[in-house]
Amino acid sequence: MIEILTQDFMVNALIGAVILSITAPILGMFVVSRRISLIGDTLSHFAFAGVAIGVFTNFFPFLTAISFSIIASLLLLKLMQSNTLNSDAVLAVFFSSTMAIGTVLLSLSEQIININEILFGSLLWITRTDLMYQGIVGLSIIAIALFSYNKWLLISIDRDLSRINNTNVDFYDNLLLVLTSVLIVVSVRMVGVLLISSLLILPILIALQLTNNFRNTIFIAIVISLFCSLAGVISSYYLSTHPSIIPPGGIIVIILSAVFTLVLLKNNIKTNNKFASNF
Repeated sequence: MIEILTQDFMVNALIGAVILSITAPILGMFVVSRRISLIGDTLSHFAFAGVAIGVFTNFFPFLTAISFSIIASLLLLKLMQSNTLNSDAVLAVFFSSTMAIGTVLLSLSEQIININEILFGSLLWITRTDLMYQGIVGLSIIAIALFSYNKWLLISIDRDLSRINNTNVDFYDNLLLVLTSVLIVVSVRMVGVLLISSLLILPILIALQLTNNFRNTIFIAIVISLFCSLAGVISSYYLSTHPSIIPPGGIIVIILSAVFTLVLLKNNIKTNNKFASNF
């Protein structure tokens, strides 16, 4: 275990995992409570296309990726709120088209890019600069979430009541999607665009099986996310053998999925036993 701490790339990966584990459940709670979990997958595809555009143009790739993801997410929300298009249809179109755009542009790019690292993340890809971006975004998310918590909570419970209370619902919807988009972009190197949505959703789904309290759900989800993410990063290090490197994102999601399945089974057994005892 001490050996890990002597490797700079592993220290970077562990720090990145901690930052992501704290910030993702905060936003994930409000995504799940609004029943828009699939948006996380679509936003991750936006990030993939954004990264591809940045790499292809070689024009400030990071800023290009963030800018594209933010603009696309706001457009997505606008189309979903319109009465002329079905939300599922809008998600499906953006889901596939942005993935196609990203794949084509990366294939045409003159730079040598490992698409698997973008899709699934890599321990070797995380730098101090990435951690700086993650830290800035993480602190911003925490600060904004503290400021917007009551508004987001009320909107999650009753959108109409929020409007009656003069809450700018559209603004807070946009804010949530923008923050989620930015978090996904800065986390690409850690877990990849295809798996980041799982870190938004799975810890919350697990926590919801353990408590009915909104705020407690967030705290429990953060603890679960920290445990699974650190376990995934460490497991990735020990299971990887040169030249094969197992993406940490894949192991993290496997661990989260296993925990979710176990908790769900436990609750089902408990419910069945309680039902049987009534007869």
